[in-house]
Amino acid sequence: MNTKGIALVATLALMVVIALLVFGTFFTTQIELWTTRNDTTSVQAFYAAEAGLQKYKAVLFQQYVWREQRGQGGGGPGCFTPLVTGLDLDRNGTLIPFTNNQLVLAEDEAVMDAFGNPVGRYRVVLYKDAQDGQLFTLVSQGTSSGAKATVQATFRISNTGYLEQAIFAGTGQANKWLNGGATIRGGIYVVGSPSDPNQTVIEANGNFALYNWYDLNAYSGIASRVEPGYQKVQDLCASLRVQYGKISVGGSTEIGEPTNKVKGVFVGRGAQDIVGRGAQDITRENVDVCGNNKGVCTETLGGFDLSNPPPFPTLDAKLDSDACSAYPTWRNCLQNRAALRIQRLENQVPIATPLDVNLDPSCLQALQSGTLTLDNKDVDCTFTRPDGSRGGFRYTYTGNNKSGQGLLQVFGDVVLEGLNLVLNQPTDYQASSSSGSAKSATFAVLAKDGAGGNLDINGSLLPDASFGSFPGHALGLVVEKNLYQRGQYVMAPVYAGGTFRVVKNYVLFGSVIANEFCTTSAGGQNTGNQGGNKNNKNEEKEDQCNAGQKAEVVYIRIPKENRPVLLPDLKGGKPVFQVLSYERR
Repeated sequence: MNTKGIALVATLALMVVIALLVFGTFFTTQIELWTTRNDTTSVQAFYAAEAGLQKYKAVLFQQYVWREQRGQGGGGPGCFTPLVTGLDLDRNGTLIPFTNNQLVLAEDEAVMDAFGNPVGRYRVVLYKDAQDGQLFTLVSQGTSSGAKATVQATFRISNTGYLEQAIFAGTGQANKWLNGGATIRGGIYVVGSPSDPNQTVIEANGNFALYNWYDLNAYSGIASRVEPGYQKVQDLCASLRVQYGKISVGGSTEIGEPTNKVKGVFVGRGAQDIVGRGAQDITRENVDVCGNNKGVCTETLGGFDLSNPPPFPTLDAKLDSDACSAYPTWRNCLQNRAALRIQRLENQVPIATPLDVNLDPSCLQALQSGTLTLDNKDVDCTFTRPDGSRGGFRYTYTGNNKSGQGLLQVFGDVVLEGLNLVLNQPTDYQASSSSGSAKSATFAVLAKDGAGGNLDINGSLLPDASFGSFPGHALGLVVEKNLYQRGQYVMAPVYAGGTFRVVKNYVLFGSVIANEFCTTSAGGQNTGNQGGNKNNKNEEKEDQCNAGQKAEVVYIRIPKENRPVLLPDLKGGKPVFQVLSYERR
């Protein structure tokens, strides 16, 4: 037997086995290296995509804030932001427009490591929703050594300023009367009381409704007074926000509808502050559930979501608006910027601003009692400036003692101090700025030493369409104490430092800023003076808020360039950037 041959064969076999082991180890190592490299490049591609998303998310929000602060908010009904017209990335006044609702923000931008070496690249595209002007989606695609990754996020960009709501309410009577049959078309913002976060600030019961749309053709004679683009709006971008307090959902309450949800419900500490019927439905993971088409139908639900919320505006606090930021208080701004300021002291009616004008005797006579009642007699409180332009206000009446029509012409901003104002007849208004270039003005009724500061509107108050259509033509009303709407229709943005009351079946078109909002009984239709003495117990009862009364507020957005400049506003507003969804591919 040749043992040497066997040894050779065995040696060769062993070498083959060793080679196979070495090759297997090498191959396994290579696979692991390839896998690691693939993992590394995939991760690098993801982080490149994430870098693009985060960079341009910040760019998008900064662009929005910058545009708002520069007063480039622009106009448009419903869901609107200036970003729908394009982006001014270089901030030089040149907009980059969207093409087919998309805009390329970055093409092959590099991502560097700590040593300045490129580790990946990204391409970022911004998409705007064709129907919703506040809805945007960023899609970022990252690449690294052949690996690809995509991330995308959808955002809602909005402004929570005072005049972006149907109702902006303070603490007041906890707004517990915003209930029953009240219908609000547009957003609601309630500050509430920080000392009592367990207080129920909205008792939503009966047929209370908060809708995200309106159609002015449903109101007799109203659509013709409004610009065509604002006569019907299907998406108001309405949300419900409560900073401190709870809401109670009961009865046949509708907050949003299954086919037209509100954009969000953000209440106090979240789901625990939403109580009553339907609470179980809306606190489920699926917030789209609307019990029997009632309850709460919202795109998103959570706690109060603003880190720097706007406070309720008061006359003796600073108002950081474009018009009033240079003045220590809003009151001081009104007093100094008014075209005409009339102040009543101890039964005297001196003219505070300007000092050198002579007013018609009808004006002084109408003011002597402490209540200016615009009824069936003409009142002329205008004056002529050296350049021939007119300032002040004038009321003229056409008709007989039983029925007629009033016309209120306001030339520049007007401030009455220590006086109450009563409008007893259906009245059209014509508002123009001091320069006459804008069809808007502010009429303020302020208190002085405890007297005055109330406004009663006992007949419809609407813009004169022959002079200009709403909202391009608007008269802002500022009332230090209480504003009582006893007229069927009022079309104006209004402020009441005390209570805004509206009578059953009547409608306010515009927006309401009030410390307290409430509905009152049908008996409140009787004319009267909030600032005067009550004649009987029934009249006192009329001033009370009553649950269960059907009244409406219909939010009609006023573009920034048309807003009465002395209304409460915030310079740049309160921009909100909400991340609605995030997806990694």
